[in-house]
Order: sequence, then C-alpha cells, then structure tokens
Amino acid sequence: MSDAPSGFARALLALGEADVDFIVVGVGGINFYARTPAEAYATLDLDTLLGPAVENLQRALTVLAQLGYAFESGDEPFIDLGDALVLGRIIERGASLRALHAETGEIDLLTSIAGFDYAQMSEDVVTFEVSGSQVRVGRLEKLLRSKEAAGRPKDVAFLRAFRAKTSGDD
Repeated sequence: MSDAPSGFARALLALGEADVDFIVVGVGGINFYARTPAEAYATLDLDTLLGPAVENLQRALTVLAQLGYAFESGDEPFIDLGDALVLGRIIERGASLRALHAETGEIDLLTSIAGFDYAQMSEDVVTFEVSGSQVRVGRLEKLLRSKEAAGRPKDVAFLRAFRAKTSGDD
C-alpha cells in the first residue's frame, strides 16, 4: 500500500512546498472540522483563498500546472499563467480561477470571499496536518459567516443542513 498522498492532498502539499500563501476555505475548509466522516459534506471542489500578490498567484498556477491542472476563468480556458498584468487584474477585481484535473478534481483559486478580506481571514487560521505537512484552514466561525454573507441559494441550503446536523452539539 502506498503512503503517497493523493488527490487534493498532493496539490495542497505542493502549494505549501512552493511557499504559496493560501488558506483552505468553503465547504472543504469546513470539512477539516468534522470529527467523523459522517459529519463531512460532499463537495466536488476545494476552495483556496490566495494571498493577494501577483507573485503568489503566479506560483500557485505554476505549481498546479506542473501537477497537470488546466485553468478556466468564466468557463473559458485561462492560459495567461505568466502575465503579471492579467494576474494583477484578477486580484484587483477579486476574481477567481478554476484549476481542473481529470483525476483529482477542481480547486478554486479565490482572490476574495464574502465577508472577509485575506488579512482578516488569515489572522486566526487553524492549522491541520495533511500527510505530515501543515495546511492553513479558515476558522470555522468565519467560514460559516462567509457563507451567510454570500447568501447564494447553495450557501443558504448548506447552512440549513449544517445547522440541522450540528444542532444539539455544545
């Protein structure tokens, strides 16, 4: 049996080894707090909030491209991986890119999230061990508040399910 990390873990480890400044957020981040597999939520992607610097976004894209990811922005292929001007505009606009891998799945590279800026989210991150490395994850309360602030139908439905599942916990 192999001890090599697979899927999202391999991508998270590679990002960390390349000194990409990121925080796992969204449902994937919330799942780090699950005490048992029954408390985790199914999700097809992993959301990462990137530190707002062109060099940081460029490092993330380079690392993921080396792992075989392709990129999209607005459902169109994104190929400007090394164009600092384009990457700067993505950060200025708080836009996101989708990193897609046929086997691993999708990692959303976010430059903003609802309710918090990067500094606010990073001031009290929680670290979790993934295959011997530390991964920074947003604090659970902030992840839930971000979903509330987004207010999208899928976020409202998630929060309803989360509260139903966790009601009765102290």
